[in-house]
Amino acid sequence: MKLRASKETAWLFDYDLTLYTYKERFVLDSLNRHISLFVKNFFHCTEERATEIRMDYLARFGTTLRGFQELYGVDPNEYYDFVHRSEGLIYPEFAPRKRELLESLPGTKFIFTNGRRDWTEAGLRSMGIFDVFKGILDVEDMGWLGKPAESAYACAEEFLKRELGEAPESVIMLDDAAKNLPGGAARGWSTVLVNPQVPEGFDGFHVDSLFELPGILEAAC
Repeated sequence: MKLRASKETAWLFDYDLTLYTYKERFVLDSLNRHISLFVKNFFHCTEERATEIRMDYLARFGTTLRGFQELYGVDPNEYYDFVHRSEGLIYPEFAPRKRELLESLPGTKFIFTNGRRDWTEAGLRSMGIFDVFKGILDVEDMGWLGKPAESAYACAEEFLKRELGEAPESVIMLDDAAKNLPGGAARGWSTVLVNPQVPEGFDGFHVDSLFELPGILEAAC
């Protein structure tokens, strides 16, 4: 069985570790160091303890930011203004082959990310693929409550209707986190896990990286 796409398909790409691969994990690591420093400064704790807290919030709330919002009422933009400051951040490498691949996919491409727009846009521009995408749906657009919250997928549906002028004929969602895919599947979307590590029991579409996508794709006329 193959994934079916046509010129009427709307693609929803996650950004981190989906549009760039796990071989470029250092990109996200540079951001995570800023997040850990925010946690360290907030709690006046050690770097080791800050990392533990960050990972705990990520597991319990979906994002570190959400944990700070729920528990301490932290302002999201204050948080992102700190973690997205430019010093020390690394962005993905220029990727002409990736651009060629994305342009070959039938349909309209969008970004659906739990990050804030500025981080995502900077990375897309670094790869030279920013203009391949018609629009970006970021965590602020989702009311700061990102995937896998059900409201995030409702926001995505409304976003696609606005951008396209009508509901798309089909939607394909790609994400490196398996936990984020069921929310899309529940709305009738096709979903693809983009991750070299596959959770036990996972039986959906899967590729190690975007470059394997053509191998599972059946283009419709």
